Amino acid sequence: MKTEINYKELESCNVLVVGGGVAGVAAAVSASRAGAKTILVEKNTFLGGMATGGLVTPMMKNALDAKNILTKGIFIEICDRIVKADGGATFEDGNPGWFNPEIYKIILDEICTESGVKLLFDTQITYVKKENNILNEIIIFNKEGFSSIKAKEFIDATGDGDLMRLSGVSFESNEHQAMSLRFMMSGVDINDFAKWLEENDHSDDSPVYRLNNGDILLTSAFTYEKDWTLRPFFEDAIKNGDLTKEDANYFQIFSVPGAYDLIAFNCPRIHSVIASEHSERSNPERNTLDPLKAEDISYVLIQGRQMIKRISKFCKKYLPGFRKSYICQIAPLVGIRESRRLIGQYVLTKEDVVSGGKFEDAIADSNWPIDIHSLKLKAQTSNLKAPKVGDYYQIPLRSLLPKENEVKNLIVVGRCLSATFEAQGSARIQANCIAMGEAAGNFAAKRIKQGIELRT
Repeated sequence: MKTEINYKELESCNVLVVGGGVAGVAAAVSASRAGAKTILVEKNTFLGGMATGGLVTPMMKNALDAKNILTKGIFIEICDRIVKADGGATFEDGNPGWFNPEIYKIILDEICTESGVKLLFDTQITYVKKENNILNEIIIFNKEGFSSIKAKEFIDATGDGDLMRLSGVSFESNEHQAMSLRFMMSGVDINDFAKWLEENDHSDDSPVYRLNNGDILLTSAFTYEKDWTLRPFFEDAIKNGDLTKEDANYFQIFSVPGAYDLIAFNCPRIHSVIASEHSERSNPERNTLDPLKAEDISYVLIQGRQMIKRISKFCKKYLPGFRKSYICQIAPLVGIRESRRLIGQYVLTKEDVVSGGKFEDAIADSNWPIDIHSLKLKAQTSNLKAPKVGDYYQIPLRSLLPKENEVKNLIVVGRCLSATFEAQGSARIQANCIAMGEAAGNFAAKRIKQGIELRT
């Protein structure tokens, strides 16, 4: 028996953005600044998505060199504002996106409200209404119950492509990357750790950058396939039973601007090898983790927190400067790198990325490599291929648009853009997502201003 959902009409707007990650924020801000009444719906209680809730810090470099940043506009504005709030910095390699995720949340609130964007937090999209190939409204759910919002233009910035799925456009989700659960430790003597790295790193894999204001920006890592500076510590910890091989498979850390004793961890990474035992209990035919399945996300959270407990004890016992450290935050969101991808008017390819493909309708420039976190143990990535030194590739507007015979007033931004699995592994970084969002917001506002007839 079909049950009708009772809901009230909340209000109408010109541009409705679903998803308040960095792509959604940029989309909403650019649309509103262009004169369109804009509403942003976000399921969490904060903006930033993976950047803030997933603790994905820093943003990753998107520059030809320290003086030639490839992403401009709202991206630079956000970075500058975080720096002014004592929560950001630029690394010596030209990455301006080193940030404190809590400060980042505040900055994103401010940039949205100052730009006239209406924010609806703690609100989940549940259903869409469309007529032929035109979206008319979405049904949302929050503490008030079910409501609807009507709009002229819709932007999917959910990361997982939730709006495009409900809209019935073409997408794929047949390949996945490993998921992570990031965390932070406070009480670290970063100066001691930095000195140790400077004295013992002979391969430049653990750079230390000392800022004029006294901040120390550093990063270090360990994986099985390379002779990292930290390798002896991990070998001893595995031998002594303090870490499992899965715990040590991928380890990466960053200091945090404006925080003198805080280290952010890009780990643990949860793999299919661990997941196989979990999957066999529920479905013998499935031996990999699926970011679109609630059972698997739940497993990643539980397994990840156990791994964090062991990794944090390892740091305290083995790493210089960590003796008095402690876990101060575990990401509330699982680090999902890839799930659904739009099949749009143009599918960005691996060849486009590696060859430095250029497009007439380009909306973003990037030279970030194809960065795929493997589902297999003892493998960091399938490859790190990138455009030639000094070159970059572009993301076309058509990679944000559904096929022409599908929904006409939907734009898809962020990691769920129209791209192959390999190309998405490059395009998914924050700088690119912000550029996609900014272009989408401007494009949506432009279509409204021009009065383009969508109902054809």
